Amino acid sequence: MAICYRIVKSQRAATVLDGEGARLAGGRWNPAGVALAYLSDSRALAALEIFVHWGRQATGLKWVLAAVEIPDRMISIPDPVELPEGWDSLPSSSVSRKFGAEWADSLGSLAIALPSAIIPEEKILLLNVGHPDISEVKIVEIKEFQFDRRLGG
Repeated sequence: MAICYRIVKSQRAATVLDGEGARLAGGRWNPAGVALAYLSDSRALAALEIFVHWGRQATGLKWVLAAVEIPDRMISIPDPVELPEGWDSLPSSSVSRKFGAEWADSLGSLAIALPSAIIPEEKILLLNVGHPDISEVKIVEIKEFQFDRRLGG
């Protein structure tokens, strides 16, 4: 079993894996309209991913950290050469969103491990919330999370 992490605003604790935020706004690996939950393979990367998007204002908000268990056999790990060129561009490109949408539509795996654009040697995981095996995913812990006030400047 893989343990992955996701940080969300505390008011979203009950819906931490619904993929609604990504469905509404899109993300690096999905266009708007495709519901995915973005997770990280460590608490530190989950925090860094939030901080990159929210900046210093993250320190003043209320967050929760969810630890999520995903069966290893349900996580695909593509070879880096399979990733589209420009997947890590800033801002994110349509090629990475197309890749993620095609993966989600294929229902080939429940989750996919991909490099983080922040630290490519670390992994983020996309969870396909519309996959028929979504019930195999277990939230094992949800607890309050607070960014260190020193990050607020």
